[in-house]
Amino acid sequence: MNPETQAWQRLRDLGSARLSPGFADGVLRAARADPEPSLLGQFMLSVATAALCFFAATLVQSRISRADNERVQADWQQIASATDDSGLGLSQ
Repeated sequence: MNPETQAWQRLRDLGSARLSPGFADGVLRAARADPEPSLLGQFMLSVATAALCFFAATLVQSRISRADNERVQADWQQIASATDDSGLGLSQ
């Protein structure tokens, strides 16, 4: 047996020593006893998940849009300050 196989076997032995006897049977029994989720419960979970996703997407889109608007406004202000009316021959 190579050292890697021995190390894995040692880990399996240590792990199985920490589990109580009948642990796997208890887990299977508990899984079988647990009733299936109701259709209404699954639907409500789906609705809540969709609402959360919609809220997150709206929030991200709002922040991106606000940042774009601020950037565009700053660009226009820079252009406006670089070109005044007298430089365009529009002075009165």
